[in-house]
Amino acid sequence: MQVGDTIYLDYQAATPLDDRVFQVMQAAYATHFANPHAADHVLGWRAAAAIEKASAQIATLFGLQADDVVFTSGASEANAMALNAAKAISAQTGRNKVLIGSADHGSIRNEADSSGLTVRHIPLDERGAPDTKRLRTMLSDDTALVSVVGVNNENGAIAELAEIATVCKTHSVLFHADLAQAPLALDIDLLDLDIPLATISAHKIYGPKGVGALLVGPGASEFVKPAVVGAGQQNGRRGGTMPTELIVGFGEACRLVLQNGESERTRVADIRSHFVQKLKEKQIATLVGDLNLRHPGNALMRFPGHSALDLLARLQPHIAASTQSACSSGTPEPSHVLRAMGHDKTFASECIRFSFGRFSDLNQADRAVALLLGAVADSLRERRPQTE
Repeated sequence: MQVGDTIYLDYQAATPLDDRVFQVMQAAYATHFANPHAADHVLGWRAAAAIEKASAQIATLFGLQADDVVFTSGASEANAMALNAAKAISAQTGRNKVLIGSADHGSIRNEADSSGLTVRHIPLDERGAPDTKRLRTMLSDDTALVSVVGVNNENGAIAELAEIATVCKTHSVLFHADLAQAPLALDIDLLDLDIPLATISAHKIYGPKGVGALLVGPGASEFVKPAVVGAGQQNGRRGGTMPTELIVGFGEACRLVLQNGESERTRVADIRSHFVQKLKEKQIATLVGDLNLRHPGNALMRFPGHSALDLLARLQPHIAASTQSACSSGTPEPSHVLRAMGHDKTFASECIRFSFGRFSDLNQADRAVALLLGAVADSLRERRPQTE
């Protein structure tokens, strides 16, 4: 995607709103503006019906039923609800430990740290995904919850979700997966994978910002506690008037992923791999990790000897990319994901995450490579000693 003179390569931070999603949202703003909880008139009924339809679209993408979807303001609130479930389990059973991935999103790490429970971090394997073997050794009778990111938002590593779910079930431990990045990376059937709690977000799949959901599978409902109590909407699982228009857009975004997901993943992976190969041929950058079990749009690249922040500054306004997760951008500390992978601060400071998506193409990838070559050349030229 190109906006003016800027090539957008930050799809894992936020995807553009698909025009088809925008159209159904426009229609909802015009016709479904009534409060969906207004039970005494037809306009309220119609708004509620639109939400029910969208709930079914979302649930279908993940192999669930409409009433398994609890809407939230986004992934962070859904993650908070997952930690609330851990606290409910602790209060009921005395289990007081939560295990989270070392490279999990900041919303999980911060919620876990403030939960009052004992927090342990699951190390990463060589790919940068949660190490299932290490997880096995960490589980105990006092574990209330295991929470991992299903597809990492920085290194793109896809977790062994089925294996982790099996390990958790064997130990009777509730499993939560943050799947915000997952729908664009793989097919997901939560019943088949046996994942009882999952977080999803609309703005990671070409839907609107401001809406997400906690998906609640069998065996988890009794532990789901709202982060916002409100007036007891959504059967008491989350308070607040549901944003009909955002939810309708969320549903349409899920429908489009279900319809075109496999072919889109193949096309995006081809563009990403072309970009990675071109940078490798020019000998200015290397891929962090490998292409196996990786988000199809993710290219976390290291530029040895170059500051990532400096390169991105030189690339403005021509390329939009990130040095780390958008929620951590602007912080003085290097990426916690790269540090969890065992890399030092210097290594982390040389990495840029480029992420491709639905509106990317090969011409954009080639132009980005050319711009990067220019930025690296300028950096080297400025550092070269001046001769008389």
